[in-house]
Amino acid sequence: MTSKLSSFPHLSTPEFESACTSLLHSFNQHSHLQHDWISAELIHQHESKYLRITRPLPSPSTTAVSEVPEMEEENDDEALQAPFPTAQAVVQYDILLSPTYRVPALYVSIKDTLHRYPPTMDTLYRHIIPPVFQSQTKDVGVLGGITITDHPITNSPEFFVHPCQTAAVMEASAAGRDVTAEEYLLLWIGSLGKCVGLNVPIELVIREKGKG
Repeated sequence: MTSKLSSFPHLSTPEFESACTSLLHSFNQHSHLQHDWISAELIHQHESKYLRITRPLPSPSTTAVSEVPEMEEENDDEALQAPFPTAQAVVQYDILLSPTYRVPALYVSIKDTLHRYPPTMDTLYRHIIPPVFQSQTKDVGVLGGITITDHPITNSPEFFVHPCQTAAVMEASAAGRDVTAEEYLLLWIGSLGKCVGLNVPIELVIREKGKG
């Protein structure tokens, strides 16, 4: 039996952890039905708990392809058979509870063994933000509400989606209905995650609705 949140659109720490656990449980049950997320895990570190979602990096842009060094002519066949190294790169989303705003805060990074994607705004708009959302993210604030800052747990520089407007977006998305912890992150990702390429696999949404 689920219950509505105590102070929607804000979350208490137990409610946030419950929301993360619920989404993780759904992923663990149905991950074999989808191909959008590589993994989802609950990270315990420094007395904090947060959700980490990993997905493949989209296909490289023309610019990225042009940066690949030319091969010797006799190695052309071997080069064509070898997989493009971008397959090693993934986009990692860390979802933490903001202690100030009491809503989820999103940190985004590209993990790549070849270190080809530095945390710069060019990388953000070239590889992470879908083209359909680029103009609107640039129009919100100096850097579109997305900045580069140090991750509060790992201290590594990452893209940070500022949560100052999250509460208002969540209220508008809920349209007056009660929201449970189990539904919260699905609604949050559907409303805010998509601007940085994070979407809930449709298989998870269907399974969650099927419980009702």
